Amino acid sequence: MHRTSPPVSAKDRRRPSADGCGAADAVVNSIASAFKSGPAPSREALLLICCASSVATPERTARLRAIVDEGVDWQRVSHMASMQAVMPLVYRYLTSELEGALPADATGGLRRAFYGNSVRNLHLARELVRLTALLERGGVEPLALKGPALAMAAYGAVAMRQFSDLDLLIRKSEVGRAAEILLGAGYAPRAGYGLGDLDRPGTYEITMVRAGALTDIDLHWRLIPPYFPIALDGEDLWRRAVRIEIEGGAVRTLAPADHLLYLCAHGAKHGWQALGGICDLAELINASSRASTPALSQCSSRTSLQPLSQPLWIDWDELSARAERAAAHRALELGVLLAHELLDAAVPASLLQAARCEPAVVRAAQSFIGYVRDPSDDGPGFYQRWVVPLGVIARPGARLRYLAARALLPSADDHEFLRLPLALYPLYYLLRPVRVALKEGPAALRRLLRSAPHPADHSSR
Repeated sequence: MHRTSPPVSAKDRRRPSADGCGAADAVVNSIASAFKSGPAPSREALLLICCASSVATPERTARLRAIVDEGVDWQRVSHMASMQAVMPLVYRYLTSELEGALPADATGGLRRAFYGNSVRNLHLARELVRLTALLERGGVEPLALKGPALAMAAYGAVAMRQFSDLDLLIRKSEVGRAAEILLGAGYAPRAGYGLGDLDRPGTYEITMVRAGALTDIDLHWRLIPPYFPIALDGEDLWRRAVRIEIEGGAVRTLAPADHLLYLCAHGAKHGWQALGGICDLAELINASSRASTPALSQCSSRTSLQPLSQPLWIDWDELSARAERAAAHRALELGVLLAHELLDAAVPASLLQAARCEPAVVRAAQSFIGYVRDPSDDGPGFYQRWVVPLGVIARPGARLRYLAARALLPSADDHEFLRLPLALYPLYYLLRPVRVALKEGPAALRRLLRSAPHPADHSSR
């Protein structure tokens, strides 16, 4: 077994690089001080950063008190917390650390959102347990991704994450059987999806929906779409899988290291659109570094729990080697760099050094940090959603193939937008750029208008 690198200490976090990173050094310095340069970040954004942890520290709480004393827009805090998928953490931190020191109406919106999210999450967790049991009885071996399984593994409670659907990873050979079982449970493929489309270029999942249900079910037979050049699939995911207890049942999910690498690749693919994704990384890292993880049991067979044959904490040397083999090393570096810089996640110093020496990773990190300084209701801009995924693709040829596929390859959304007969399928390659322009155009125009100088700015000069 590989020897694990020690977590970076507080002293290491402040220590400059011993060997330097050449041209990257100049930009690295601005990562840690991202909130000290450029336009001042909003107090509401700073409050979210302070509260985005399940573990309170005196330093974090002191910063939080100072921000609250300066005055914040609590309605904006509630809205931003939900948009950034950190609402449960913000509510829990505020009410546990500043109870009695907040205005009477400060957390009313957060309280309602927190308990509404808790009830919904409990329902989805029970549905996950129910559907997993149905699939296993039918001979399918699903692995739960994100959702309630990640909430338990990383936060220790289903209520502490925001999620909207249930994701299951299955073998491609089992997709037909899994869909048949879900059809028997009242689910049906969403418009734009079909079992006949499994071999369609770029397809890696199918969404099942049920009338009146609170969630959709996403069946994945790949973790990452084929046009994104990161290879995380294989039988080893099932061999390393763990069972996690949820709401009186148990489901199989990715091992902590596999889940972490998947979250890094998934977040990079989407351009890291919310602070909540970074919280998932930080909480999973912290949970996996604890002495024990009682909710987890390693499992290598379909139904039985097996004795632990290897530790469930993260072996960073092995994870780094696995990421290198999967062409996911930049995605891993970006994810852990953001988790460390924004949320003080305990990451090995060697991995942080590698991240800080990669200019593309640094630029992607700066893009996200610039966004969370004062996030827009429209989400991250077009630039961030393209520069981040491009930044984690190391090979130039792979970047070109990714750009072509993302720009032109039809998706289920294109099929839902306009249903064409098979004979006219090539028209989707022309339709997709038009649909994307219609979707992105209004938000891009709003960002442009917000960034344009106001006439009063010129008159005052």
